[in-house]
Amino acid sequence: MKYNISCGKILIDDTSEFLPKHILECGQVFRYLNSVSGYKIFSKKSFCSLIYVPGYVTIDSKDADYFVKYFDLERDYGDIKRRLSGYPLMNEAIGYGYGVRILNQDPFETILSFIVSANNNIPRIKAIIERMCRAKGEPLEEGYAFPVPDALRTANAEFFKEIGAGYRAQYIVNTVGAINEGFDLELGSMPLKDARKHLMTLSGVGRKVADCILLFGYHRSDVFPVDTWIEKIYPKLGGEPGKNAVYIADKLSEEYGDLAGYAQQYLYYYARENL
Repeated sequence: MKYNISCGKILIDDTSEFLPKHILECGQVFRYLNSVSGYKIFSKKSFCSLIYVPGYVTIDSKDADYFVKYFDLERDYGDIKRRLSGYPLMNEAIGYGYGVRILNQDPFETILSFIVSANNNIPRIKAIIERMCRAKGEPLEEGYAFPVPDALRTANAEFFKEIGAGYRAQYIVNTVGAINEGFDLELGSMPLKDARKHLMTLSGVGRKVADCILLFGYHRSDVFPVDTWIEKIYPKLGGEPGKNAVYIADKLSEEYGDLAGYAQQYLYYYARENL
């Protein structure tokens, strides 16, 4: 998409492929705050202030290049939309969530965030992650960095329970331990099934969480995470009612191919707001 960088600010004057609400409030990310003029966004050690007025976005950061990649600004979502337009219900879903983009998030941050997300709601997920960042993350000029694995090395289950993680506390401890002990986060060009199987060896990472990590932490667009909203909309896509989440995920991943992740985000956002 078209954008300019001036004095450290990313300027976007076409929001047909970039609408902050669609991008940030579609369940893929949790480290953002609403502000009077837009959003404040944190990722790893980077921070940006996103200012939005109808038809125009300004992203102000000391690390503009990081946020060019983070917001996936080099990718042509117009072409993705055109390629998806022939599939059932996609025109309606794209029309509703036209400004969605899939973020390029840090894998470690994504893994912990989606372990926390299991059987949880977005306000609570955001609060748990924020408490963890305040307690263990490096102070930034504004806010706190997401803790690196070593910063969480000595955090025990009681710590994670105190910040609200509940039964997920031990999962997080085990996963942080595995990563500190050398669990390979470099999935590279690993085949989808192998990458998923590898992630599912981590404590607290089942099929749906693994697929979310692959899509949002590794930008694996050949994966199709399935939750209750996708299960609800599946029959409207021509699918047989009553199928389980794993069946649906495999079927839709096969059907959409390398567009699966993009299709999932448009359909998820549409289903959550309209069903």
